[in-house]
Amino acid sequence: MKSRVSFLRLISELENDIEILSELMKKYKKINAKIKSIKPDEFDWASLGFVIHNVYNLLENYFLRVSKYFENDLDSASWHKDLVNRMSLEIEDVRPRLFDRNLAEKINELRAFRHIFRFIYQSDLDIEKLKALNIKLPEIIKRFNNCHGHFIQQLRKILGSL
Repeated sequence: MKSRVSFLRLISELENDIEILSELMKKYKKINAKIKSIKPDEFDWASLGFVIHNVYNLLENYFLRVSKYFENDLDSASWHKDLVNRMSLEIEDVRPRLFDRNLAEKINELRAFRHIFRFIYQSDLDIEKLKALNIKLPEIIKRFNNCHGHFIQQLRKILGSL
């Protein structure tokens, strides 16, 4: 059984992650405004990719917090993908799900992009794929923020029963 203090700490850490996500989204909006006002070159697109990469990293850390707190067992071979998919599961008597499978698929697109972006040193950034992901990102984050709010409400209900 988790202690009340550790539960409160988890909630605080998740809320802090959302504040950081908000700051990253401000950077995202800033680079998007720049790209719209100029003829972007590869470095402008790389800047956008870097911000999207960081947004996904933050989401993954959020998921890790949840998984480590409640389940604490990830397969080292496939943990990145498993982690996203696990967040779409409700684990009875353990924790509520964070989001549905549809959002998990969208977040997995961010994960795949982050993987490619991280290891892009031998090829060029696929600008068309980046543009497609760029169009999707605001809706993904809007949905995630809504899911976060609902998840925190559910955690507070559980906390009330401790």
